[in-house]
Parts: sequence; C-alpha cells; structure tokens
Amino acid sequence: MRDPLSAVQDHLDAVHTGDPEAMAADYTDDAVLVRDVTYQGRDAIAGYFATVPDRLGNGQVEFAEPRLEDGLVAVAWKLVGGPGDGASGIDRFEVTQGMIVRQTVTLDGGDF
Repeated sequence: MRDPLSAVQDHLDAVHTGDPEAMAADYTDDAVLVRDVTYQGRDAIAGYFATVPDRLGNGQVEFAEPRLEDGLVAVAWKLVGGPGDGASGIDRFEVTQGMIVRQTVTLDGGDF
C-alpha cells in the first residue's frame, strides 16, 4: 500500500504526463475534489481532469515537493506558460489506505 506522499506523487506524475485516466486512478470512487465547484466521485473528477490539457495549452504545472501538513499532503504549484501563466495555489490531499479521498484547491492567483 502506498504511503500518502507516494500516492500524491503518483498523481503529480500523471499530471506531468497529461494522462487524465492515470490522474483519476489515484482517487477512491467516492473521492471529492473541492474547487470553485465540488466534483464528487471518480467519474466526475476524471471528467474534470480530461479538461486539463486544453486549459493548460502549451503551459505546464510546476510543483514543489509534497509535504505533510496537519495530517494532509500539501503541494504548492504554479502554472508556467499557456493561458493560465502565473496562476498559483496550494492543493491539500487527504489520503486513506493509499488512495486520495479528498483534494482541496486554494488559488493564490487567477484560475485556469
């Protein structure tokens, strides 16, 4: 079973490769992604991730090292290039038994 940091790192690796199916695979079936709206369940989250490559355009997401913070895995990120250039934030992941059950996105800059 993956530890929380490994589970989140696997997800970040999938974001880098732009693979929506692999992004969603790290979430439980009833996981929740909290953003400006809430995405409930793996299918809804997978649908959201499927839009990421188009929204990034030619840009990419740069991540800081995942760190443990109050029982959650926190990852600071920023967008470089593409239509969302300069947007940044922190994602906090709740991981149970090696799977992401909740991800909360806090934006510092503009959304993308």
